[in-house]
Amino acid sequence: MSGCRARVGFLLLVIYLHTQPAFRQVAAHKNPNNFLDRLKRLDEKFRRFQELTLTRLQGIADNYNLPYNVDNRFQVLTEQYQNISIMLTDFQVRAANDLSSLKYWTKKLQRKSKKLDLKVTALEIALNEQRKLSLKESKKQRSHLLNLTQQLQNHRGLIGSISAHRSELQGGFRGLQDALKKQVDMTTQLQEQVRTLLQKETFSSRGSLNSGDSLTSNRTPQDPAPRIHAAGLEQGHRSHPAKKKDNVNLPKGKKVRDRLPSPRPTHLFVSTHKRPQEKPEAKLLEKSDAHDLRQLPLRHRIPQQQHIPKKAGTICNVNSMLHFPSTSIENYITFKKSFLTGIHELSICTWLKVDGNYVGTLLSYATEDNDNKLVLYGRSSKRSSLDFVIGDPAYRELPVDTLLDGRWHHFCVIWSANEGRFWHYTDRRLTSTGSKFQKGYEIPAGGSFILGQEQDFLGGGFDAAEAFVGRMAGFTMWNRVLSPGEVSGIATGKGLPRGSVLTLDDVDQLNGSVQHVRCGCLEHCM
Repeated sequence: MSGCRARVGFLLLVIYLHTQPAFRQVAAHKNPNNFLDRLKRLDEKFRRFQELTLTRLQGIADNYNLPYNVDNRFQVLTEQYQNISIMLTDFQVRAANDLSSLKYWTKKLQRKSKKLDLKVTALEIALNEQRKLSLKESKKQRSHLLNLTQQLQNHRGLIGSISAHRSELQGGFRGLQDALKKQVDMTTQLQEQVRTLLQKETFSSRGSLNSGDSLTSNRTPQDPAPRIHAAGLEQGHRSHPAKKKDNVNLPKGKKVRDRLPSPRPTHLFVSTHKRPQEKPEAKLLEKSDAHDLRQLPLRHRIPQQQHIPKKAGTICNVNSMLHFPSTSIENYITFKKSFLTGIHELSICTWLKVDGNYVGTLLSYATEDNDNKLVLYGRSSKRSSLDFVIGDPAYRELPVDTLLDGRWHHFCVIWSANEGRFWHYTDRRLTSTGSKFQKGYEIPAGGSFILGQEQDFLGGGFDAAEAFVGRMAGFTMWNRVLSPGEVSGIATGKGLPRGSVLTLDDVDQLNGSVQHVRCGCLEHCM
């Protein structure tokens, strides 16, 4: 069709060219000016016609050569499609990675937001309690102030009454002082009278004595010589030979004690005979023994108690125990070593005695990439469950109601990456189990292993609400799956299976107030 059109156009052009000179001659005879204008117009139309024909011919040529360039264009289009598909696949991969990272960070942020919410709620509870306590204390203080004001008013009334009666009391005191002075004067007079009477009696009783006795009779009752003689009698010694001369001129039947003043009643009961002589060596021994006993320490003076033997234990495979006394971020332990290679299977068994109303965090294994590679995590908000985390955010909840009675319980957790299976034993009984839990996952080596606290970053980021409070005995970890018979053997004290990779013998540092106690049997771990 396009070829026919071109031919028709060419014929019209030839016809036009042949007829053009005749028209020009006719027009020239009629009007030369009009003829020139028409020629100009015809030239312009001819140029337009040429341009149109050329464009038409170019389009025909392009349409005629189209089948020859289709293959090249298809090749270019395929290459462009391949490039676009490669770019789309790269974009999809990047978008998937970005979405996974966003999911991870969103879950981590959710966990941290939950922790912050729990902390905020705990702070609100603590603030409410403090407000209540402050209100109670303010009420008590107000009541105390009211009581004090009443007491002050009462004291002021008493002070007024005392000040009113003060003058009367002063007059009474003056009268008492005068009476006391009179009594003092009377007592001095009575003492003088008594002395005079005693002197008279002594002179009258000793008047019958001879001149040799005059020296002794002139002595007053306060003379110290008779007392010295009496003291000599008390000590069991004989009187001095020089004093025997005084007894020579005494009448018969008179003794020295008849002319001495009566001694004190305590001197009458002292024996005057000599005691049998004791050996000086025995006295020295007694003195030295008494001196040595005073110098000995207290533990040597206490009579030695008999050693009470301990009762024989039935579960004697624990070796040692850890005591976590309180909910403090400083109470945790670290180990000397970590995993040397990646782990695809593990078994963790220990004896637990929980002192609080929730279990808390038993263990936490963190690396630089992830702070929750392996965690047995609990906090005060989750009292009846324990989160078993392997590669955050994957976890399973383990029931722990039976562990909260304050007694010893055996606890085992086992995991295998082969089928993603896990087993949870309490007192050698299967408490919970499941599958498709981190199937094919590997716990990497080179991390930080901590007991008693949960790590928010490598080696730190602890929270007191997540701490373990209680006792942990016989903690052991294996890099394989234990059989039910082996778990039962550990719980009944028959021994420990071989191949353990971590025990309490590998403890490196005790932080805070944690205590590491050696006890061979569970009954001796108090």
